Amino acid sequence: MASKVYFMNDRANSLQESTPFKAVKLLRDAGIESLFKKGDTVGIKVHMGEYGNSLNLRPHWIVSIVEEVKRLGGKPVIVDCNTITFGDYSSRACKSDHLRSVSRHGFNEETMGCPIWICDGDYGFDDVQVEIPNGVYLKHSFMGKKLLDLDAVIVASHFKGHPMGVYGGALKNVGIGMGSKRGKISTHYMNHPVYGIKNMTVNQDAAKQANQGPSPTIVDRAIKGCPFDAFELKDDTFIFHNEKCQLCAGCFSSALFAGILNLKPEITATWAPTIADAAAGYINAIGKDKFLFLNYAMDISPWCDCVNFHDKPLVPNVGVFASKDPVAIDMACIEKSESLSGMPNSQADEFGFVEPGTERFTNISSMAKVSQWAQCNAGAYNGIGSTEYVLIESEPGEEVDFWFPPYKPDNVFGYVHKEELKKGNYDPGEYFHKLPKLSLSELHVKPKGKIDEISILDEDDYSESLSLNY
Repeated sequence: MASKVYFMNDRANSLQESTPFKAVKLLRDAGIESLFKKGDTVGIKVHMGEYGNSLNLRPHWIVSIVEEVKRLGGKPVIVDCNTITFGDYSSRACKSDHLRSVSRHGFNEETMGCPIWICDGDYGFDDVQVEIPNGVYLKHSFMGKKLLDLDAVIVASHFKGHPMGVYGGALKNVGIGMGSKRGKISTHYMNHPVYGIKNMTVNQDAAKQANQGPSPTIVDRAIKGCPFDAFELKDDTFIFHNEKCQLCAGCFSSALFAGILNLKPEITATWAPTIADAAAGYINAIGKDKFLFLNYAMDISPWCDCVNFHDKPLVPNVGVFASKDPVAIDMACIEKSESLSGMPNSQADEFGFVEPGTERFTNISSMAKVSQWAQCNAGAYNGIGSTEYVLIESEPGEEVDFWFPPYKPDNVFGYVHKEELKKGNYDPGEYFHKLPKLSLSELHVKPKGKIDEISILDEDDYSESLSLNY
């Protein structure tokens, strides 16, 4: 059966068409008023962005959702879980760092007007096992325990590419974002008895390469960063004591992504569908009827907000989507993105996927060129949604619904501040020249611009040559 997906494009010509209020109107169209009762605790699941990445969802977009939940009598709370230790300076792998990092992005209790819960505890170990009744690969996974305190969940996702999920949207925001540390490691198959870390072999050539340069090298960092002392460098040979490995995946970046450990190619085929498997477990644990999904197909970068940088978007902004179906909303975002031409000077342009319908996420975002359809197909198999949908183009809400409080048509700014405004001095004196000092033709002529383009490495030599010429 086809699901309903509500949509508004990214254009705006009025207050009610701005991105924060598009989202609110779409949530209303998708049924937010029936999602929870007055007094219910409503989680707003948001990926608040890794340190260094600036394309995560804007906090003022999320504040508008917080305010809508309050208007309806709910008790909003921003929720997320800790990450795997996928870098030597991971910013969200423990609760204290997580809150400190996202506060830099504008997400804290003061700015959001509600609490922020990191739902798997200080280091990601406060979790609960949940069953996955119809998983493609997984039988169970582990979610942040405090998520079970929620009466309803609004999943607000940044739609973009993803190196392991191929794309990131609603399914990924749940399947990875609501998983505890153990849940994330399991979903990525890093603790699998055949394909996981313990059975990975060492690439000695890569290790020698990674050990070049000033100390501490990548190898030094990999050795020092393992909590279980499973790595050693002996006589220029990198040794992996896999019997010591406790599958924490702390070597995810320093050893695995550096190529020191040989990633088994079979594991890459599991990454996209296991995300949907895990999402099914978490959605069913809370209740399918307790979820509403909101996707912002904006700033559609090649990789996800988990990395500490971002590249130019692959395609122009699309708009905002809302649905009760996580599979359908992701499908709608993929298909809308695929219908557009790629952005000039982006990876879509660089790699030859500018033309519409070229499966850019498959060919650009995926580390292993896994199909961008795998996650949606797995979600449908798990029974948490349908790949078939009806796209419904929503209309903006009423402007007055989104006026800046406390102003209303019967309580406008000039009335509220009347007495203070009457005290102001509005006389500017004679502040202008009687005749302009430049004519319109002089003002409108194009001035001199770039005279050369050099590398910063050549700046000193170039500056010296300029001084000799004068």
